[in-house]
Amino acid sequence: MRYKEFNRNKILEDCISLFWKKSYTGTSISDIVKATNVNRYSLYKEFENKRGILNAAIELYLERYSRKYSSIIDTSDDLKSSLYNFYNAFIEDRSKHPPGCFILYIGTELADNDEDIQILLKNYLKEIKINLKTILEKHPDFHEEHEIVSENLIGLFCGLMTVGYIKTYSERVDQVNLKLDVILK
Repeated sequence: MRYKEFNRNKILEDCISLFWKKSYTGTSISDIVKATNVNRYSLYKEFENKRGILNAAIELYLERYSRKYSSIIDTSDDLKSSLYNFYNAFIEDRSKHPPGCFILYIGTELADNDEDIQILLKNYLKEIKINLKTILEKHPDFHEEHEIVSENLIGLFCGLMTVGYIKTYSERVDQVNLKLDVILK
């Protein structure tokens, strides 16, 4: 018998979208089979179980999107522009995935009961905070206060990732600009 070949990353992209749409706990293996058009046997052979699919999807998201967005933060000499570009990368309209951050979305759903997700989320936010502090340290106005300002910027990040679901793109942009002005004063 010849098995149908499949594109692992395409399956994971479909699963990211599915988990984002229905939540991880609200998504069944049957939902994944239907969304990816890959049979259970092939999914189990490749990923072992639904959690294996989630773990692989998180890895792909970090590799393709999140780390790419973090590199945006240091693209301008102007602090507000750098920060705006970083936040906008997460909140802009995208056809492939909803605006926001998949890691925070999954973390919000699962961190209370899942130690591995708690650790992932803490490390993820720590990595972002380090990037933000690095940028702030380059700007003399914030050299003394980079710890406090970076905490506020992380709070803004977490808030924007959830508000993205209930506001339009232009409202999200207005939120970024307004809150950056307040934080950076």
